[in-house]
Amino acid sequence: MQLQTLWKERAGAFWNIAMRYFRLIGNSSFLFTLVLALIFGAYYYSEILKVLPESFPGVAVITIVAAFILVRTPLRFFLSEADLVFMLPAENRLQGYFRKSLMYSFALQVFTTVVVMTILAPLYQHEMAAGTGYYVFVICVLIVLKGANVLMKWMELHLPAHHSTNVYILARLAVTIIFTYLLLIQAQWFYVALSAVLFVVTFFLMFLPLQRKYAIKWEKLLAMDEKQSMKFYRTANLFTDVPKLKQSVKQRRLLSSLGEKLLPSDSVYATLYQKAFIRSNEYFGIYFRLWLLGLAVVAFVPGLIGKVIGAALIIYLTATQLRTLYPHYQAHVMVKLYPVSDHEQGKAFRLMLLRLLGAQAVTFAALSFLLSLDVIVFLSVLLAGSAAVVVATSRAAVVRRSVS
Repeated sequence: MQLQTLWKERAGAFWNIAMRYFRLIGNSSFLFTLVLALIFGAYYYSEILKVLPESFPGVAVITIVAAFILVRTPLRFFLSEADLVFMLPAENRLQGYFRKSLMYSFALQVFTTVVVMTILAPLYQHEMAAGTGYYVFVICVLIVLKGANVLMKWMELHLPAHHSTNVYILARLAVTIIFTYLLLIQAQWFYVALSAVLFVVTFFLMFLPLQRKYAIKWEKLLAMDEKQSMKFYRTANLFTDVPKLKQSVKQRRLLSSLGEKLLPSDSVYATLYQKAFIRSNEYFGIYFRLWLLGLAVVAFVPGLIGKVIGAALIIYLTATQLRTLYPHYQAHVMVKLYPVSDHEQGKAFRLMLLRLLGAQAVTFAALSFLLSLDVIVFLSVLLAGSAAVVVATSRAAVVRRSVS
């Protein structure tokens, strides 16, 4: 085994597979929907800035978002399960391999950091009226902080399984928030330098000893790699079947029992789809996050047209994300033993989608009425949401037929 070229070979193999999925995503209608969402967001982002009250804590919001982006540091090592046996004897010769993995992870996260901070630039200019040069300087400093957080995360991974990482994560979060906030408010350089010293002291006294004291925890690295791979494959699975995709399931007994009582099912597939949606992080998590995003759009986007377009767009995006719920049981042999026709399966899927999207449409309309006390606004948002539900469920029927 050539350890000098091993990382390059594994990264190249992953990206060969990834590029195939990217081509499928590029050929779908998802990019068109995403472009519409970006145009909508960019326009109403500027409109929201115009009506923000003077008391709005813009710098605090930027600090929290920036700190989250900096502290969240998923790492990619391109490991396989066999490495737990075959790579362990060569651990002392893998410094270059892990160094390349950290540089790769850092490069990807620098891109995310720059994109997020660029999006937040208009809000910062609105709050601080600082020059572009200073904000570029801030982004450069935050990139350095991102690199430090990547190293800290790598050192955290050396902790044994019975040691909690919560203290270390909170320490990283605290020093990052302090330094970022002082930098953004253009505090006196003495305080900025003091916070930088605090960051460096935390790095050397709290994190660096972990790497010296503990060996590499291969199980943690492999679990993190698996998590990163499944995130990508779940995204690709929205557009095509991904054989390597593994589902993560949680019991969620309370939600399951509530679902059975509030939404009783009269068919096998209706029950199965309901349990799959509630217990699977892929569906439940996506739906919940988009639902919160839709509520935020309805609450903060000014003007009736913005609320109507935003509500309809969120509902359509939700349907796009949930369409892989239909073939969820395709690989389950026991399910095929049920004496149930494909028509009944499609009917159950459409009913589940109709309930989920309808709940979004009703809550969006209800929130718009509570905030405006205007029946016209309520009816407009409700009609737009209902139209999006009808379009999304009709397209789901097309997807259902193509899958069958």
